[in-house]
Amino acid sequence: MKPLAIAFLLGCTFAASAAQTPPGTHGQRAPAADPMKRFAWRDEAAGYTFVGPPRWTDKVTAVPLDSAALAKSGATSGVRFVAGSKTLLVLLSSDDERAHAMASSGARELSRHDGHVLSLKTEAGSGALALTDEELAAAIQWDGGDTGTVTR
Repeated sequence: MKPLAIAFLLGCTFAASAAQTPPGTHGQRAPAADPMKRFAWRDEAAGYTFVGPPRWTDKVTAVPLDSAALAKSGATSGVRFVAGSKTLLVLLSSDDERAHAMASSGARELSRHDGHVLSLKTEAGSGALALTDEELAAAIQWDGGDTGTVTR
């Protein structure tokens, strides 16, 4: 019985050493990361996500507005979408009480949801990266709402 047990253990040891290790272990390089397939920017304070069109991927960056620009516009949060040195559009968000201040600064209202107002300023000459009205409406995804829905 003892020789049979030893032979069994040796056979198991040999089989275990012949088995291949799973990929990604023992210092193998990780696979290359997939490039970003969509452009998205999230505003936690206002509760929405802006999803840009696929042509914005790897071309447009989001630059949050500083406190001086926010105070000038009347918004509580905001972001500029920039391609190179050109600003494509500026999104400003605030609550219902400050919506008038944003409108008087030249921003037009884009959407409202659950006490938050989202306004935008578009820049002329955005070229191929400019958004259509349909793309703007579909780009806003409110928390707890469907894409492109507006509550008034």
